Amino acid sequence: MGKETSTKSSDKKFLDRQEETLLQKGKELVSQLHASIKTAQIYEQNNEMFIKQSRKLFDLISELIQKEGEILLVSKEGYLFLNDLRLKFDLEKYAGSKFIMEIFERFDMEKISIEEGVTSSELDSFVYLFGHLNPEEKDIFDLFEEKIHKLGISHIKVERIPLFKKESYKKSLQENKRLAKKTFFNAVTVVREAMSSLESRKTVNIVRVKRMVQSLVDLIMEDEGTFLELTALKNFDEYTYIHSADVCVLSIMCGVRLGLEKNKLCELGFAALFHDLGKVRLPYELINKPAEYDDSEWVQIRRHPELGVKTILSFRRLDDYSMRAILVAFEHHLNLDLSGYPKVSKKRDLNLFSRIVSIADAYDAMTSGRVYIKTSYSPDETLKRMFYRSGIFYDPVLLKVFINVVGVYPVGTLVVLDTGEIGVVCGINSEDLARPRVKIIADRYGEKKEYKVVDLRKFDETRNEYHFSIVQTLDPQRYKIDISQYLAVE
Repeated sequence: MGKETSTKSSDKKFLDRQEETLLQKGKELVSQLHASIKTAQIYEQNNEMFIKQSRKLFDLISELIQKEGEILLVSKEGYLFLNDLRLKFDLEKYAGSKFIMEIFERFDMEKISIEEGVTSSELDSFVYLFGHLNPEEKDIFDLFEEKIHKLGISHIKVERIPLFKKESYKKSLQENKRLAKKTFFNAVTVVREAMSSLESRKTVNIVRVKRMVQSLVDLIMEDEGTFLELTALKNFDEYTYIHSADVCVLSIMCGVRLGLEKNKLCELGFAALFHDLGKVRLPYELINKPAEYDDSEWVQIRRHPELGVKTILSFRRLDDYSMRAILVAFEHHLNLDLSGYPKVSKKRDLNLFSRIVSIADAYDAMTSGRVYIKTSYSPDETLKRMFYRSGIFYDPVLLKVFINVVGVYPVGTLVVLDTGEIGVVCGINSEDLARPRVKIIADRYGEKKEYKVVDLRKFDETRNEYHFSIVQTLDPQRYKIDISQYLAVE
């Protein structure tokens, strides 16, 4: 019996190692495919750079085929799968995975299969097609498949997304948006109820908070775009609660980019949600004062990190969640150089979660213009100000990760395009952070037409230039434009 158990255990370890190897090779495949398509968009097939990159891709594919027999790369419900194994990407390979998923979507494609016997010539032609076919063409999948056959590519096959799956996926996206909005405002309610319970000296329902954070993590991993829109909405009165939810969402997104495991993402979200919990012990009039603080009021405000620690310690049970939250509550206003508050006497390394929350907290506060910073800044101006303080106030690596999350022109930025049209950034492109998706809200004369969304990555090869480019950003307050009406999630 003992020998049989030992054999089963050894078999499981062997299978786990095989799966881990395939997972790593799968991520590398996506990365190399991304690099090859981008190279094909710049160089001809006989160019040395293209040949060098295509050789890397071919060698990797040959290795995978030797081990697996066939390669099946599938895009399904917002994820990439290699031979039924779901691929999970960290920050380094995240942009490449998003690019490949978008390629699948644009070409109306669900599956690529590469069979034993594929040649480097077939692979080069296949990749080159991706780099030069215009996905805006009518019936793009049929055109793509036709060209594959004409080029004699027989060992690489593509499959179209079935119509019923497309409709199901659209419904799934709509449902995700509805759930995202519901969960986001549920987070706001949870913070409000927790603070209300603490004010009344009642017990906080920690189990409910954890469940809500776990739901947030699940939904953010599926549809972070909707949550970026929600965090960009700034026209709410209950700033303290909305701010906590915003910081929670933005922190989780950073954690996803860093490749944190789900349990760590949940701990991070919990700590971020309660980072300002100490404010419950400060006067309501002080927290919501519309004018600047005087010196004595600042003394009180700067007590909230320590008060947060005491408040979390008052929870009946202390576990990994609450211990993380204690650290973040204490450290989130300490700068990287240990300036800020509360004052610390000994040199220390700030906790990773604290450094993440510090960035999310500062960004949301500066773009909201509430509590500490009475004048709000545009999202792009906020990032510039934070970037100048990188290495002193903020962890420079984590700030780059954060910019990767929100984009160079974050959702909610009011922009002027080179066409003279005015628009609001409504989505970012991980592949090119400087070229987001923009909802055009007015023409060059300021007249409002039917709103349309344009992707600033669209390139006109005949004129060798982009269709649209951002030439400047505007202050929405100066022009009395309510950004939120263009971002409200359905």
